[in-house]
Amino acid sequence: MQSVVLSSLSLLVALFPVALLVAALRLSHWRQRTRLAEIARQIAVTDAIHAALGAVVSPVVRRRLWGGWRLMIPVPLDRPDTVTQVVGAAYGAFSPSERSRPGRFEIVLTQQERPVPRRVPVLVPARGESVSWT
Repeated sequence: MQSVVLSSLSLLVALFPVALLVAALRLSHWRQRTRLAEIARQIAVTDAIHAALGAVVSPVVRRRLWGGWRLMIPVPLDRPDTVTQVVGAAYGAFSPSERSRPGRFEIVLTQQERPVPRRVPVLVPARGESVSWT
């Protein structure tokens, strides 16, 4: 009886690293598939918005842990017509079955950052010196 237990235990100890490696590879494969699905969906949503309005926003699509999608869009909240068109275009990029399941589809709107105006540098020649190289 004792030899059976010892041999079973030694077999488990020998197979544990292999099982751990297989589990890590499966987890890595799952994460890669999820990330590729996020990228494909983000491209589809971006293309839908750009086809409707041009390059006005850049959405970010993430797959939620228990399934479903979270779509984060920075929009100009001071222009409600643009926001409505952006949400409509993004909403249309998802299938009706994905949109109709409660808790599986979420659109998060945030304030779009304003571009910072850049100052153009002005080149001024030094006093008494020529700026030519000849």
